[in-house]
Amino acid sequence: MSSKDSRQQRYMDFLQRYNRVVVKVCYIYASEQAPFDDLYQEVCINLWQGLDSFRGESSASTWIYRMAINTCITWLRRNKRHNMSLSLESAAEIPYTGEGEFDTERYRQFQLLLSRLEPLEKAVITLWLDEHSYDEISQITGLSKSNVAVRLHRIKEKLMKSGKDLAD
Repeated sequence: MSSKDSRQQRYMDFLQRYNRVVVKVCYIYASEQAPFDDLYQEVCINLWQGLDSFRGESSASTWIYRMAINTCITWLRRNKRHNMSLSLESAAEIPYTGEGEFDTERYRQFQLLLSRLEPLEKAVITLWLDEHSYDEISQITGLSKSNVAVRLHRIKEKLMKSGKDLAD
C-alpha cells in the first residue's frame, strides 16, 4: 500500500469515525445563507488538508471538533452576507417528549435560542451540551479553562433571558 493510499485510508477512517461530530457542528452553523452542504464540504477539505498536521497531542475527537468549528467560523466570516439564524433542521439533538414523540415546539424554541448566539458561543454551548469537560472545551476552542467557565455562565444567562423574552 502506497503512502497516498495509507493517507487516504486514514482520512476515510477519521471521517467515518467522527462523522457525527462533523455533521453536528455543520448543522449548528448552517443557515439559509450558509448551507449545510457547503459547510460540510469545507470541513472535509480542511480535514484532508490538515490530516498530516494531527500529531496526537490531543484526542482525535478534540482535533476534529476544533477543525470543524474553526472551519465553520472562518467560512461564516468569509461570507459575511450570511444570516446567523439556524434552519429548523439544524438541532444538535432532537428534543422528544417523555413518550418518545418529537416535540416540535420545543425544537423550534431551542433553534430560535441558538440562533441568537455568536459563532463561538454556539461552539461552547454545543460542546457543553455534548458533556465535554471544561478542559476539553478549552482545548477545542482555544479558550482558557477559566474563560470557558465565564463564557458558559454568560451564555446560559443569555439563553435564559432569551427564553423569557420568547415566553412574553
